[in-house]
Amino acid sequence: MGFLGVTCFILLATLLRGKCAFKKWPWRIVAGGLLLQAAFLFLLRPDSAAYSFLSKFFKLLGESAAAGGRSVFGSVDIRMYFALNCLCTIIMISAFMGVLYYLGIPQKVISWIAKLFKKLFGIEGAAAFASACSIFFGVGVTVSILTPYIPKMSRRTLMILLVSSLATISFALMPLLSSMGISSGDLVLASFMSAPSAVIYAALLCPDEEENREEGEIKADLLAGRGIADSFAKGALMGLKLAVRVIAMLIAISAAIYFINKLLGAPRIFLPKFPNLSLQGIFGYIGWPFAFLMGVPAAECSNVGYVLGCKVVLNEIVAYQELLKIAGLLSPKTIRIATFACCGFANFGTLSILFGLISPLLDDERSAAFSKLLLRALLAAVLASFTTAALLVLTV
Repeated sequence: MGFLGVTCFILLATLLRGKCAFKKWPWRIVAGGLLLQAAFLFLLRPDSAAYSFLSKFFKLLGESAAAGGRSVFGSVDIRMYFALNCLCTIIMISAFMGVLYYLGIPQKVISWIAKLFKKLFGIEGAAAFASACSIFFGVGVTVSILTPYIPKMSRRTLMILLVSSLATISFALMPLLSSMGISSGDLVLASFMSAPSAVIYAALLCPDEEENREEGEIKADLLAGRGIADSFAKGALMGLKLAVRVIAMLIAISAAIYFINKLLGAPRIFLPKFPNLSLQGIFGYIGWPFAFLMGVPAAECSNVGYVLGCKVVLNEIVAYQELLKIAGLLSPKTIRIATFACCGFANFGTLSILFGLISPLLDDERSAAFSKLLLRALLAAVLASFTTAALLVLTV
């Protein structure tokens, strides 16, 4: 079923290309992307040393955040309170990344991956860098690093930047999700696999007739402080802003879900035979065929479809919270598939953030063209994550 799912998702994206559906089809990008995903799947398989190391590493980061929380909030177990867990974990990991950035470690890894992507896919340097950078950093950091290059980007490079940012998840959120009970090894693997998958669907849904442009070496000095202490503090403050935004969004979204479900159920007060509608049920119906194509057993597709709907309409944290609530109804295989499918920032909220960050950097004509890419980019990112999940089925 996984092979059928990958084929259907790629065919759907091809048909949505429009008149040039099969004209100049990006064979090199599709083949290279699928091969690279398979390589990541092999290198980070659950029985590998790398997978084990990453799982233990992110568990240690979560424990370190809990220790930091106890130093401020006393003997309270922050993992029992999501807001405190979110606050402490994101601040800690952002400070940690600030130090690593000062030492130049992420830049070297991102540069190496970007060179691999550029040679493998034949894409522009900025597009390759955006795809590699999104594996480690969130939307805001990735866009900020590439700000000097965005006004000159081709249409396809902008699409790759959008889709890569939406299809992957930042390392800052991984310890938080791990502390909730989501496998950190699976999160890292899914994020790495979704980067080449994002390039595939960006190329499929955005045929580009422009020639590649050479931007020179991409420099990323955004997080670099004047020293280790300054970088640590700068990262911690960035983490504080991110954590507050995450908490605020989750409060608003949870309240909205409750409110909408009450409205959907209101007609039953006067019409007892009226269908018992809820967001869960609606999302379940919409997501059912996609879950089935990813290899989820038919009996579990409705529950997974609901989780997928939460991820796209709301956000990935809500989706993982809902997944954990129904984990007892799902098989271990299905939980892994859902974990991979939900790993990414592909939702309407993040899409609006990307528009707000990038649109002011473009002139009026390019801004209008850019706005037309947004919904395509969201669809491409969703299909990229679904393809990553479908490929997982081939190995389990």
